[in-house]
Amino acid sequence: MARMLRRRSFRVVALVVAIAAMSAADLYLTLLYVTHTGMNEMNPLARAIMAYQSPGVLAAWKGGTVLICAGILLVIRKQQSAEIGAWAGCLVLGWLMSHWVVFINETSEMNIEIAQAISESDPTWVMIGSGPIAPGQGRTVID
Repeated sequence: MARMLRRRSFRVVALVVAIAAMSAADLYLTLLYVTHTGMNEMNPLARAIMAYQSPGVLAAWKGGTVLICAGILLVIRKQQSAEIGAWAGCLVLGWLMSHWVVFINETSEMNIEIAQAISESDPTWVMIGSGPIAPGQGRTVID
């Protein structure tokens, strides 16, 4: 029984590390895109956080939520529910990573005019920066 609990505990810790790594990658990509060309954000809570127009607030919110969730999983790591929760978190973030791959591929040919048109017509399009997107304002399309 003790051996099984140690194995479960190890799996939960490994999964939490994977969750943290994928969350860091998500934050990096989000900040990269949201401060350069903009991006679709389907999560209304995340859009509300981005409305503050602050990369620091976004990073603090993302980091804080990940720390709280990881902390809970680590505290209860010997329970079966922790392992189930950690696997669920990894699956969701794995799906998110695949979504990033698709988004990056789809936007690789995007120019600043297309980003401007999207930002005017799509309410889920978010950008952190001062003023509208315009050529020559120091914002670039991510390659």
